Amino acid sequence: MQNDIPDIGREYIEFLKEKKQATSSNILMYGSTVYGMVSHDLDISFIVRSFNQEEYEKIRERTIEFQTSHNMELDQEVPYSSKLVYTDSDVEFMLKNTPFQRVNGIYVISPIEKTPEFLSSKEMKYRLLLNILTTRSILLQGDKAKIEAYKQKAWDLLVQVIISYNQLSEIDIDHFLKLLYRDEKSNQEGEMFLGYKTNIRQKQLDLEEDCERTLERLAKEGKIKKQSSRKFSINEQWER
Repeated sequence: MQNDIPDIGREYIEFLKEKKQATSSNILMYGSTVYGMVSHDLDISFIVRSFNQEEYEKIRERTIEFQTSHNMELDQEVPYSSKLVYTDSDVEFMLKNTPFQRVNGIYVISPIEKTPEFLSSKEMKYRLLLNILTTRSILLQGDKAKIEAYKQKAWDLLVQVIISYNQLSEIDIDHFLKLLYRDEKSNQEGEMFLGYKTNIRQKQLDLEEDCERTLERLAKEGKIKKQSSRKFSINEQWER
């Protein structure tokens, strides 16, 4: 997780304070905003202890107001109700149950459907949460240790899902990255698959670094076995 908070992140926090919207929540900035693309929409998620509808409405209104005042795009294809505020229970549920169904013991990654029903569904909400926790984000405020723990567990889950879905017996890092970007079964990629994109070079480098770090850690924990610098074999008991 990056330590330097960009100006737009600091301005957002100050804006909330000015609007008397100060909160003790964990606030994560993710997506293209992390890489300096401030003309796009502001990718922000709050992780709170418990959900409060009135508080959510205020956060949504303030976030839209902030983006409008900075001439930023408003991306509401996935509604704010599915991406702006998560509870600790949401995170824990996603990590335990995953956003994906299992059929005959194998994870199934269903195609994204660009319908209002699907984009506002629980599945979409949790798929986006998994993506947020496994891409580079900036903690604007909150409990760094808690968020790091969530991110580590999310990466463990992501590795298990990719292994299961693609029925891998070993992991080659370069191939594994390709499997994050593109579904070899359906040819869906990017936002139509798991949400990982190749549109920013530094984003690609960061994802590769996080992938390498995760696999090295899993090997040290005995969950997979290192064969070479970029290749690992699967421990089927852990994957299941």
